[in-house]
Amino acid sequence: MTESPFSDEAARAMRRAWFDFLDLVEPFRPELHRYCMRLTGEVWSAEDLCQDTLLRGFGAIGRGDLHGEPARMKSPRAYLFRTATNLWIDQLRHSRHAAAAKPDPPAVMPDAETLAQVREAGEALFAAGAPQERAAIVLRDAFDFSIEEIAELISTTPGAVKSALHRGRAKLKEAHVTTVRASPASKALIDRFVAAFNARDVAALRDTLLETVSIEVLGVGGGRGPGGEWATSSIEHVTPRTEARLFHGEWVALHLTQRGRLVGVTRIEEADGGVSRVRSYGYAPDTTAAVAAELGLEALRGVYHQGEDTLHRMIATTTLPWLEV
Repeated sequence: MTESPFSDEAARAMRRAWFDFLDLVEPFRPELHRYCMRLTGEVWSAEDLCQDTLLRGFGAIGRGDLHGEPARMKSPRAYLFRTATNLWIDQLRHSRHAAAAKPDPPAVMPDAETLAQVREAGEALFAAGAPQERAAIVLRDAFDFSIEEIAELISTTPGAVKSALHRGRAKLKEAHVTTVRASPASKALIDRFVAAFNARDVAALRDTLLETVSIEVLGVGGGRGPGGEWATSSIEHVTPRTEARLFHGEWVALHLTQRGRLVGVTRIEEADGGVSRVRSYGYAPDTTAAVAAELGLEALRGVYHQGEDTLHRMIATTTLPWLEV
């Protein structure tokens, strides 16, 4: 069997390129996050769209999209905004198609209040008009893109952009959709999770995690299972205090300085009484700032990835996500 050229060493080169890409686009990240917030209307969805945009944008370079002078965008900012716009439009179309194809509801119906909330949110979303119209308005009014730039970003003509702006402004009067979220983790579990952080107890933190737990440190990595480095690293670098707070109907862990400045947020999901998923926003400073603002806290501005010394160690130990064959 011929030895595969795709090795752990290749994976390390890819990871180095990923962090180089993050450094390249860092000046545009706060503005990209604000754009995603205007599109999605919700902080967690905005960060998800940002992260998906970065992954799609990075992958598209490797795939060879938009190479050659005629296809190239004018700047990394325009490239990211176009990627985010296309992803968001695709997600909306998919959700609408899925809703149209949804089977008849089960015999046990939601209560009237929940149905009313869902109906109200759906009506607001569809009243907001076509996705291209909303994107055009946000790009023009909030981020000052020209008509010609918007046409390039949403793959249409300047005339179509003008029409979209006219139609959209007539229908879209700052329509806001409130996302209704159920709490994915119980108060009892979040309290155990928070207590482990405050006690600096790695074993107690791991005890909250299921054997199949999925761990995501947004933007920089992740893993599976409680036996990895995440618990130890998190305890080692944890802020002076962590507390549980209800945010948008969901219990989250806030990591705070002694003065009460927000450094990071961790969300967890529960199954069988344990943590089935961890989402750490320690390297998502735009989302941390947005959460802090809504809670009336001051945020300590963080960074988008670890320092160079830590990166060097991380990259040196990177492996393929499968056994080499």
